[in-house]
Amino acid sequence: MRLKRTKDYKRYMNMYCQTFHFRKPYQVLVDADFIQTALDQRLDLRTNIPKVLCDASKQMVTPCTMALLKSRGEDASGAFLASKRFEKRRCKHQEAVDEDICLSQIISTSNPHNYVVASQSKKLRSKFGQVPGVPLLYINRSNLILEPPSEASMNKCKQIESGKTHASTQELATLKTVKVTGQGKVTLDVKAAKKLEEKQESKKQRREVQKAKLLKKRLGPKQPNPLSVKKKKKVVATPPAAAATTEKKKKAEGESADGAPEKKKRKRRKPKTASANQDTATGNESS
Repeated sequence: MRLKRTKDYKRYMNMYCQTFHFRKPYQVLVDADFIQTALDQRLDLRTNIPKVLCDASKQMVTPCTMALLKSRGEDASGAFLASKRFEKRRCKHQEAVDEDICLSQIISTSNPHNYVVASQSKKLRSKFGQVPGVPLLYINRSNLILEPPSEASMNKCKQIESGKTHASTQELATLKTVKVTGQGKVTLDVKAAKKLEEKQESKKQRREVQKAKLLKKRLGPKQPNPLSVKKKKKVVATPPAAAATTEKKKKAEGESADGAPEKKKRKRRKPKTASANQDTATGNESS
């Protein structure tokens, strides 16, 4: 790439960064025809695009462009495989839509996400040329070219620069409160100054009221801990007949009225009686 061309590209990208707040790495939306022509010309987009934009970049593809490449069949199989390597940019379409519609919906009227568009179709480029702040890339033979900023983006740049240099509405309002006499003396108009102060105070009050409303909506009224306010479980009173039957069942199963298992009582041995002692004695004598 020639030195003069690189200087021009640097100047273009600096303008986009300063006026439209582009950030690095630059996000590049790539077209289906752009990928196909890059393969035909044997251009490596991952290395060539950062050289043209003079800084790091991300190549991005929408699902609609991938669907278009898939529908072309074997002729675009290489381009479809190459598109898989790029980062995917989600679109709102559940089913695949025409690529031009998909890209135009993403960029809309102001390019809010600051995308660089790489496309081979002249219709798309002329359409995006009317939107301010859209850098455009295309391939000419085997050269990757960045288009100079369009008239819409240059006019927007001039508006922003003039807004920085000219006085603001607040400054113009303060100038109205000052009077200059014929001798060149500067005096302050008290009535106009009071009116200006009242207007500023009313604006502040309105902003505070709006902020308070938003906070109420977000936070809401404070409530107690839900666990502390938890309702007690209702105990269902059992009838006496049913209670008696349950106690009998528990006793039969060997449980107490409380539900705990009853301890088994140990059987005591019976003491030996006198008759048993006499029998033992007679037995001994006979022997």
